Amino acid sequence: METNKTIQIDTKCCKMKSLKGYCPRPLEEASDFLSKKWSISIIITIGNFGILRFNELKDRLEKATAKILTERLRELEAERIVQRHSFNEMPPRVEYSLTKNGKKLMRALHPMIHWAEDGKKSKK
Repeated sequence: METNKTIQIDTKCCKMKSLKGYCPRPLEEASDFLSKKWSISIIITIGNFGILRFNELKDRLEKATAKILTERLRELEAERIVQRHSFNEMPPRVEYSLTKNGKKLMRALHPMIHWAEDGKKSKK
């Protein structure tokens, strides 16, 4: 006798996930900090240059204020996307670079950058 086997979906985990699909929750959580003004620009700029001091980063993000830049860097550091390295010297020196996780995120952002560039070109 043949029995109908049904696949059980763990709805506690994600009610939006189908058998073939993905749960958007992890992306929504990442989106919370990525959607804040300057976050993506900070990640990409540090990723492009490898290591940047605070003022170098501020100069490259021309319209970002020191206050908001400091805030975003602290948030990205808490998310383990950016690492801060301070040197015990005078005058004090602080450098920022991407963590391993930050570099992984940078690679994930590349297709989105290309997608946005292509969309911009197609509108012309």
